[in-house]
Amino acid sequence: MKSRFWIIAKRECILRMKKTSFWVLSLMGPVILVLMSVVPYAITSSLQEKKQMLMNMPQHMAQEFPLSISNYEVHTVDTSSQEAVGLFLSGDENVLCDLHSGKDTQWTIYTKEPLHPADSLNIIRSLKSPAHLIVSSHVVNLKQENSERLSFSALQQTIALLAAILVYFFLFTYSVSLLKGVMEEKSNKVMDVILSSVSPATWIMGKIAGVGLASFVQFLLWIGISYVPFYFFKRKYGTALDTFSSANIHTSLNYMNQAEAGQALGWYDWLITIDQMHWLTLCVTMVAAMVLGFILYAAVFAIIGMISGRESDAQPYVLPVTSPLIFSFITSGAVIADPDGSMAQGLSAIPFTAPVVLTLRAGLGVPFCELWMSMLTLGVASAVMVVLAGKVYKRMLNNGGYLFRWKR
Repeated sequence: MKSRFWIIAKRECILRMKKTSFWVLSLMGPVILVLMSVVPYAITSSLQEKKQMLMNMPQHMAQEFPLSISNYEVHTVDTSSQEAVGLFLSGDENVLCDLHSGKDTQWTIYTKEPLHPADSLNIIRSLKSPAHLIVSSHVVNLKQENSERLSFSALQQTIALLAAILVYFFLFTYSVSLLKGVMEEKSNKVMDVILSSVSPATWIMGKIAGVGLASFVQFLLWIGISYVPFYFFKRKYGTALDTFSSANIHTSLNYMNQAEAGQALGWYDWLITIDQMHWLTLCVTMVAAMVLGFILYAAVFAIIGMISGRESDAQPYVLPVTSPLIFSFITSGAVIADPDGSMAQGLSAIPFTAPVVLTLRAGLGVPFCELWMSMLTLGVASAVMVVLAGKVYKRMLNNGGYLFRWKR
């Protein structure tokens, strides 16, 4: 049985790798990836609303400070520190900057949630802008419920969303490929010959393994082609990017004007986000979601191919089967807003929506220890679906190509 399984898997893999469409998609894949990353980043950047900031300082000093700090809308008050904190806690502001005037000028920065490093650096730099003031500052975090996690930058949301899109693209494309392969073999009677020498379960597992192996080869080609421009970019600009690293950004900003500082903070945001991403968790979750999700959907699409006589007959089944994947994207905004919320956890527990949602949550920093149970559920559902597909094939074989026979 083992040798027959690998014979079927090898045949499926070679058949797909011989097609022109396989190599065209392999070469065009990186271009599609770039487009899929640019568009979500532009959307998430444009949809991000400005946060609110409360600044407490004497009115005669308000003109010395910039009232347009990047990513924040600033409101100023002139009151005591205690009253300012009260206003801050009862209002919608995310940050309170409280100025203490005296022998030494000092800012106390209050926050309701941990600040993103780029935001923190930008606020402190803006507060030190008047050259004649000697300013020291310290940050006090006033914790509230559900505020343990850092707010997600547009770049982190884009990386998580791009990984989820890749999983969706992978599942849909190769599951449909398996559907067409099953229908072709059914129409030219190849399947009847194959099933006379191997069991239906061995046949379906071999086909899934073969298509999965071909898709894995294509995925490796995508990674290799995509890495080439990044490699040359790093060689040419790697030293310049060190200027915006966490160790050098403070020194670099001292020699920049306002426009240059804004660009530098943008690069710093990119570098700090990439550095803080949980890449191992994201990659492990993404690969597991691809493999297990593909087995699940491939088995379902193979069943559709068996019960459908023509491709037009299979079309009505495609939308209902893929609707959970589409729904997982429709609700991606809610998952990004609260990756630990009840909706995110519920969708992670449903096998048909889990591949996309689990990848999205992993990209947003949810640890793997909170995802493994949903991954296990997905694996069990995939195994059950393969067994079910084998039973359906066997029943159709015994009934002369029909799933059910109605007795007259």
